[in-house]
Amino acid sequence: MESLDVLVSRLPEGAVTTEPQILRERAIDSWALALLRQVRGDDLPLPAAVVLPTSTEDVATVLAWAGETGTAVIPRGTGSGVCGGAQAQKGSLVLDLSRMNKVTGLDLVSQTVDVQAGVRGDQLEDALAAEGLTVGHYPQSAAISTVGGWIAASSAGQASAGFGAIEDVLLGLTAVLPRGEILRCPPVPRSAAGPDLRRLLVGSEGTLAVVTEATLACQARPPGWEWLAFGFGSFSALADGLREVVRARTGAAVIRGYDETDAALSFGTLGHPGGCVALLGFPADLAGLQARTELAQDVMRRAGATDLTASYGEHWEQHRNDAVGLYRQIMGPDRAFGPGVIVDTAEVAGLWSAVPGLYAGVRDALAAHCEAVGCHLSHLYSSGSSLYFTFLVRGADDRDVEARYLAAWRQAMASCAAAGGTITHHHGVGRLKAAFLAAELGPAGTDVLKRIKAAVDPDGILNPGVLLP
Repeated sequence: MESLDVLVSRLPEGAVTTEPQILRERAIDSWALALLRQVRGDDLPLPAAVVLPTSTEDVATVLAWAGETGTAVIPRGTGSGVCGGAQAQKGSLVLDLSRMNKVTGLDLVSQTVDVQAGVRGDQLEDALAAEGLTVGHYPQSAAISTVGGWIAASSAGQASAGFGAIEDVLLGLTAVLPRGEILRCPPVPRSAAGPDLRRLLVGSEGTLAVVTEATLACQARPPGWEWLAFGFGSFSALADGLREVVRARTGAAVIRGYDETDAALSFGTLGHPGGCVALLGFPADLAGLQARTELAQDVMRRAGATDLTASYGEHWEQHRNDAVGLYRQIMGPDRAFGPGVIVDTAEVAGLWSAVPGLYAGVRDALAAHCEAVGCHLSHLYSSGSSLYFTFLVRGADDRDVEARYLAAWRQAMASCAAAGGTITHHHGVGRLKAAFLAAELGPAGTDVLKRIKAAVDPDGILNPGVLLP
């Protein structure tokens, strides 16, 4: 690609690499099917180059060049996404934002923090801890995911009941449009100045612009956590109890509920006797903590719960991100569970009236193709909840398991649509779910999304094949 020399000449030295190992590493993200194809030795498409910008201006230079040359650009943070949202095409550029990892400002009066998009969650929290602050956004992938990725995928963290999801803490952003123009949305607590362009980019998965900087709201950092845990005899009773405790406004920042299978996986080492489990986590310095925990206990007991020990919450807090490493052991070169195995997650959501049907429908759809299926409620609202399914597919070999995996997804997404749910709560669409998006948006919604894409990115250079059906 002769024109690549032109791009190299416009950027700082070392910003563009064609080193084969880096091309291979950055060609995929953490989608289970991409990892399977990589470890079984498939000939995966490689980008022409990986670009490592350090500033918004560098990104603008890259996209202006891409517009001139018609080169596809695949934005990438750390590659933690699990839906195929950052997959290279042959001849494309992977725009790796991992060097844009600076915390650039902290406003202690307003309790806001300015960051570049490549800042990881653990880096951000370490920087804020010195001031006794937190953003409160704790996805399971916090140590390997970035602020830009959170915005692109419409992320939600494990304490969303107390701190909100990414759209609730995003106050301002800077993004680069497909032809190199820089869009700046200043940080404000709220604005009625037309449609919110910040919100337009949340969940856009790098198809409309590349987010390069963000301003996030902070809060006082909890000094610790007070835990309550409860047992329920059925998933329906669990869901009913959690719905009522959310509506009671107890102040719990972490609210989670596990079906019997997921509870056994998560708490078996504690000697969990069986049944479903609910967890409530309260910031230890919460005003009126004793009265709040007593209210929560009363609500849950009236819903039929039995008390469990606080060790359940302490165990969860200690091990809450262990699944990230286990996933890599299973799907990476180690193949910890052997060949012919895929593990993955599907996170859907719906209104409380739809939750029982969503749970049964999606679980049964996955179980028709899977060896094991568990579910937990991890993000709860007064009106409804997310349902996070973890499943294991086993086939005769690494080819057979791919077919079984895709069949499981097709049936699960059809069941989700039939039950009135959304196909994703916080992982995004990527390539994995793009084929199912039209059924949720409908013809008019799909057409609107395509028109927005055509208006903002008329040459179709940003992340082609992702999100849009």
